Amino acid sequence: MTQNSLSHHELPIRGLRPRMLVLAVLAALPGAIYAQTLPALQVDPRLLGGSAAVREPQATQSQPVEPPTPQNVSVTVPSPVAPPPVAPSSEPIAASPVGGVRTDAGVPAAQTTPAAAPTPVAASTEVSSAAPAPVEKPQANDSAPTRPESQPEAPKPASDAAPVAAPGPREPASGSGSVPATADGAAQPQEDSRANMTVVPRGADGNPDATRVTHVNADSIGGRDQVDMTAYGAVHLTRKNLVLDSDQLYWDQVANEVTVEGNVHFEHVNDTIDGTRAKLNLDTWNGEFDKPVYSLQRQRRIKSDTWPLPGRPPAPTTELVKGSGHADVAYVEGENHYRLTHSTYTTCPAPDPSWYLRINTLKLDFDRDKGTATGSTMVFKDVPIAYMPWAEFPLSGGRQSGFLPPTIGGGTNTGVDITVPYYFNIAPNYDLTLAPRYMSDRGTQIGAEGRYLTQNANGIMRGEYLNDDQLTRDSRYAVVWKHVQNFGNGFSGGVDATQVSDKTYFADLSSKIGITSQSTLAQQANLAYNSGSWFSSNVLVQRYQVLSGDAPYNRMPQVSLNAAKSLYGFDANLPVEFTDFKHPSSDEGRRTAIYPQISYPIETSSFFLTPKMGVHYTSYNITRSTTDGDSKITTEIPTFSLDSGLIFERDTSIGGKAQVQTLEPRIYYVRTPYKDQSQIPVYDTAVADFNFAQIFSENRYVGKDRVADANQLTAGVQSKMISADSGEEWLRTALAQRYYFSDQRVTLPGETVRSGRVADVLGDVSGRLFKDVWSDNAVEYQPSDGRWQRATTQLRYQPDSSKVASIAYRYELGVYRDLDISAQWPLWGRLYGVGRYDLNLRDHRLSEAIAGLEFKGDCWVLRTVWQSLLTSSQTRNTSFYVQLEFNGLASLGNNPVNLLKRSVNGYGKINDPSMGDPKFGDSSEP
Repeated sequence: MTQNSLSHHELPIRGLRPRMLVLAVLAALPGAIYAQTLPALQVDPRLLGGSAAVREPQATQSQPVEPPTPQNVSVTVPSPVAPPPVAPSSEPIAASPVGGVRTDAGVPAAQTTPAAAPTPVAASTEVSSAAPAPVEKPQANDSAPTRPESQPEAPKPASDAAPVAAPGPREPASGSGSVPATADGAAQPQEDSRANMTVVPRGADGNPDATRVTHVNADSIGGRDQVDMTAYGAVHLTRKNLVLDSDQLYWDQVANEVTVEGNVHFEHVNDTIDGTRAKLNLDTWNGEFDKPVYSLQRQRRIKSDTWPLPGRPPAPTTELVKGSGHADVAYVEGENHYRLTHSTYTTCPAPDPSWYLRINTLKLDFDRDKGTATGSTMVFKDVPIAYMPWAEFPLSGGRQSGFLPPTIGGGTNTGVDITVPYYFNIAPNYDLTLAPRYMSDRGTQIGAEGRYLTQNANGIMRGEYLNDDQLTRDSRYAVVWKHVQNFGNGFSGGVDATQVSDKTYFADLSSKIGITSQSTLAQQANLAYNSGSWFSSNVLVQRYQVLSGDAPYNRMPQVSLNAAKSLYGFDANLPVEFTDFKHPSSDEGRRTAIYPQISYPIETSSFFLTPKMGVHYTSYNITRSTTDGDSKITTEIPTFSLDSGLIFERDTSIGGKAQVQTLEPRIYYVRTPYKDQSQIPVYDTAVADFNFAQIFSENRYVGKDRVADANQLTAGVQSKMISADSGEEWLRTALAQRYYFSDQRVTLPGETVRSGRVADVLGDVSGRLFKDVWSDNAVEYQPSDGRWQRATTQLRYQPDSSKVASIAYRYELGVYRDLDISAQWPLWGRLYGVGRYDLNLRDHRLSEAIAGLEFKGDCWVLRTVWQSLLTSSQTRNTSFYVQLEFNGLASLGNNPVNLLKRSVNGYGKINDPSMGDPKFGDSSEP
């Protein structure tokens, strides 16, 4: 496989890795390579020049400096007497690595002296096409530019001061355009006018190169044709996306190098640099800035945590990161290479940032997408809190080997809990993460995660190992392998396997309720075929590791085939399934299930009618039985169903807003004759949950060991309210009930036989009741006893992102009663409160409690969260989270955001890019 083919299948960027520098700094490990650091320092490769479309190819060191291509020069000057020209000083503005300013060949430029001040160039002069003779550059003399006394003081060195604000774009000095010339071509003096010059170079084909057109505007301009140019007074140079302002300018047109001094202001796209003096080659972008103050803006990909709200625009997927700082010198060392000495960086608003990075040397290499920082110190609230002697990081949010943010926390099951992961960027489609984890109460655990992605496969492998748990005195481990493979020609496969050393592994070593409540772990592999035609198949091998409860049957293997075809309006399906069931202690056997079926759907915009009939054929070959009975059992059970419905619509209005209301009645009839199935073993069958999906189905059982006898009719109706303007379905109501024409006879072992001819009533009302109020309500009512079997009701008030309050009540007769309250709300100023209270009312036990505070600084967030969790082993684990997050850079501590998103209904990060918008967008209201 070639590198190009792999580049189209790169692994997704890990969510935390674009912010690694500061957290890896906290690890204080010398010589470490950091992963995904400083995303906001993604300086454009053309930071000090135009885009790739406008820059000339850079000359190599082995190439001589070519004389410039003949140019068209248009000049206007305000008076015949020009001030002395600007010449380069006898000393470089800032010493480069080779002791001088590099030319486009990378060699120090010659420094020569002119005999006299040059004569101003005549207006609108057409330059000869012949190459000019070599002309020496002017020497520094008494007329060389000096810093005006009124010039503002340069910024303090980066090592002694926090970043300062970069001035915004400066308006060019006003003045008239071209100045009229006399009959002999001399410029006509004119008061209150400014000089303008336009240089139009020609390309290799002799035609003007529009991408390199340069305009200069100043109080006065002088120089020698195609040799050099001097400009004084509010100098304004523009070249496509480049803007360069200064008090004085000297342009060596032979080398195409600009020297500026006094109030230097540079702009390129969204980046600005201000300084005292600068040199810059307009073709090769070699040069340097003295005492630069910079501001950079870059778009960074994000995964927004904003809760999706119906009828409102989706949250942004990118955010604008604004970084600023200053340095002693900024060197431009060839194309795509930059170096800053004694620099600072922050995403906080200047001039008094809450935090900033102080870096001795910062190198940016965009050819390799790599940055290197030497001597980095994190300063927060004027206090240095972390130091890293050396760090390496990607510039464009890519992946890079190095330390990931350490997590620091604790809990009653683990004690102090610290994890310091290290990331290996092996290849664009392979990576590995090592995660040593220290738990003060249990010992040190080693974890690893490897990901891979090829043209036809992808997967992830995880492993954890704890040698000699200090509490259990056992070695404990967990392994996970998930793999998806495309073999081509319609064949695919996969592996999904998880195994742990003991039944309480997750309860003891994890605080996630989604993991601690697992009762079984699947270990399975499959091979499938689906070419998109009428035939598909799948082979599955599956076994389980039981953590709690009864062990399910293993499938060793299960083979499924399905043939589907439509012909003359009929839909025919033939699913076939063969399964060999294995169990450590129960009955074992092989089952073959075939269900040929045919239907004739009739559908229009106002109604639908679908008659359907089929035959359930099931055959059992029992290889091990714990009871007496036949070892071979066969059943054939026919089934007929008729599904029908109507769709009505009407236009209406609520509160003056146009609405569309629908009314959709539906009737579903099923007829399945009774057949004794009491001798059939139960391998994978259970009673289906009674809900709106099941009430309109043929069989009340899930699985193929039982086919329920049925002579029943289900009637239901639903209504929707749809905004005519936006198309948003903001309210849905539904009601359904099943009627039985015969008693239930087929049951599962231990199942209670249904009594009565009327099933429970199902009701549902869900939607947006008011602009910021949502409600979800579902009930199951038993009319024969007059009791509520189940009920779920939830009310959520969410007027804005990161401002939500929710209350939910869940009830099932004789099983559970839960009250769940959660909220995230601003308390005062920038302080937010967040919490959850989940109470089991039946057992009077607290399932989960969360309490936390979040403080939103100008460019940082502090989160403190306490959690008490009841695990599956009925033990309680208490954890405490503290996180300090620096916007656009990194975070410190144990991240509680995923916990809050999972537990608090509607939680949103208070520093999310969409946070603070007073309005999500117009949406229809009920």
